[in-house]
Amino acid sequence: MTANENSSADFSTTPSSGTKGEINFDLLKETIPSDVSPELVDEMRRLLKQHTDLSSIEQKWLDDNCLRRYLRARNMNVKKAYKMLEETIAWRRSFGVEGLLMGDLQTVKKESETGKTYVRGTDKAGRAVLYMKPRNQNSKGTKGQLDQLVYTLERARGESIPPQEKITLLLDFKGYSMRNAPSIKTMRETLNILQNHYPETLGIAVCVEAPALFSTMYKMIKPFIDPDTAKKIQFVSKTKGFKVDSKAKRFMEGLFNKETLETEFGGSDPEPYNNAKYFSERFVPEYMK
Repeated sequence: MTANENSSADFSTTPSSGTKGEINFDLLKETIPSDVSPELVDEMRRLLKQHTDLSSIEQKWLDDNCLRRYLRARNMNVKKAYKMLEETIAWRRSFGVEGLLMGDLQTVKKESETGKTYVRGTDKAGRAVLYMKPRNQNSKGTKGQLDQLVYTLERARGESIPPQEKITLLLDFKGYSMRNAPSIKTMRETLNILQNHYPETLGIAVCVEAPALFSTMYKMIKPFIDPDTAKKIQFVSKTKGFKVDSKAKRFMEGLFNKETLETEFGGSDPEPYNNAKYFSERFVPEYMK
């Protein structure tokens, strides 16, 4: 994106082609939850004592906030939450999350060159904003794409403003086509990672200009989307200029900080994505310091 590309934007009240639904302003009312009792956290902690092989990094990752996320994701059912957590521990080891973050990041940097997925700024609730622009897809391999996804999720969580732990996804479907659309396999694995291994991480997902093609693919994967996740997805449509006082425009203004939102989406940040700058400082999550 250049500084003058779509330097202003307007979001109409009409949903994007192929999508249905009204603007859900209730998404803007989310508060930071504080509903998990210390007793439930203690019970999870007792169960974790069965894992005598936890590394020092894993032990730091498994802080009280982490345990609360899994409890919320399973409606305070300790047995189900612990099972989910065990599956994530196994997945993180199998996927190699620690090795990915501590490695040379060459694959991630290569995947990121075109600016298809990156973190920039925070919204008004303190959630880091994760931009996704499928038109900038530059690879076919699922593994490389998932490596970049996991790195970006870790970075987004790390850049949210405490005590905020969630993130906001901004998916820009401008130029979306079969050529740059991810495979169904990649989409399903992305959902699996986000829902099962980064629970209670997604705050809101804003889909801008989702075309009929995406609507078709969305219907194919919707059965795999958790109902609570589906409620967090908001479709908005952009039209020429940023002049109409539409519901979608008010939603965007209520969600994002104008000074850190890219101009293409109604913000005032004109700076294009720069891969060298993005990786100029190494990101290290708190639990690995």
